[in-house]
Amino acid sequence: MRMTRKFAAVAGGVVLTGGLLAGSAGAVSAAEAAPQAASDCPSGWFCVWSGKNYTGHMQKVAGTNADLTKFAVFQDFKSWYNHGKSCDYKWYAKKNHQGTSGVIARGAKGTGDTRWYQKSNKWVNCR
Repeated sequence: MRMTRKFAAVAGGVVLTGGLLAGSAGAVSAAEAAPQAASDCPSGWFCVWSGKNYTGHMQKVAGTNADLTKFAVFQDFKSWYNHGKSCDYKWYAKKNHQGTSGVIARGAKGTGDTRWYQKSNKWVNCR
């Protein structure tokens, strides 16, 4: 099974469908190594961690990003948290918002042994 399908299946229980977070261009920043909790993800960001249980290297994104492949953690992560302020997070299996996609509801998080990846993103269902 392809990793995008695994991500969609695991995230499916907490996923909603929808549209994009208004606003800013993709502001992306590397974070401290080895955070110990999902709460280490700042408000307004979508964060991924290289390890399960929100450990290892954390990477965070805000805004729309047509190419997440330049951030290694987005190509192989085990934990994630949508700490968006008002929107859901839509991920894509390919660059430029193409390919398989899924929506992760605001406030949803997940962790485990499954390895996931994302190539681009948008914010959707803003309220």
